[in-house]
Amino acid sequence: MQCPACEKVMLILEYQGIELDHCPACGGVWLDAGELGLLLTGRPETPAGMTLKNARAGARRCPRCPRKMDTGHFDNSTIEVDACPARHGIWLDRGELTALAQAQRGPEAEAVARHLRALFGEEQKQRSEK
Repeated sequence: MQCPACEKVMLILEYQGIELDHCPACGGVWLDAGELGLLLTGRPETPAGMTLKNARAGARRCPRCPRKMDTGHFDNSTIEVDACPARHGIWLDRGELTALAQAQRGPEAEAVARHLRALFGEEQKQRSEK
């Protein structure tokens, strides 16, 4: 699958049985429909507060279909995400999935965020930037 941000080939990384399509070039991640819920709550339903608000037409195309994605933010976050209007999934730029996990609060959410930082190499990058 091609990255919707930089058009490089993405790699599949697995976390708790969930396949995350990760772009090693730009650091973004594609989540198919239901995967965000599975990742953050263990259920495929959209987590509370994760409805796209202020959506507008974006420039990036869905990697699953030819449609341009909508750009907006979740009602409990200022993080801007790209979502396929045909509900194929969402695109998150580097670090945004980890930030969403951290915003969920609680020990389970922190454990997910910690694992995602390690999985995507964000811990190493954060240390080298200091």
